[in-house]
Amino acid sequence: MELKRVTARGEEHGLINTIGNSVQGDNMKRFAPEHKEEMKKLKDEDHRIVKARYINHRGSHERLTKPYCRWAGDPIQIWHFIPGQEYEIPHGLAKEVNEGQLEKPKDHELIQESVGLIEGKHKIHEFVAVGF
Repeated sequence: MELKRVTARGEEHGLINTIGNSVQGDNMKRFAPEHKEEMKKLKDEDHRIVKARYINHRGSHERLTKPYCRWAGDPIQIWHFIPGQEYEIPHGLAKEVNEGQLEKPKDHELIQESVGLIEGKHKIHEFVAVGF
């Protein structure tokens, strides 16, 4: 698991804090028996550590600080990412960032979108795999 790192200027990044979770894991009791195996595989996949580079599409001056807790009973982890740096992170965290972070349009973009001048939205944060 990635540990806290510090830049030459003293900025902490990587896994900067872990907080105990008061919600106890239920060993997937709430899932139907036919889905338990599938959910266990999904949980194992989310916990798998991957090496990834963080990219911020707004520029190298932007940062991402994000809490992460994907499954009941897991500790709450606080992560801080600097663009261009490589991290060893849970696969579920990479999925959460890559699939769930879209830039919200500004007011003037909302007007332009309504008349069809802008197509779609733009990603802000992204992780790309490193070292296959």
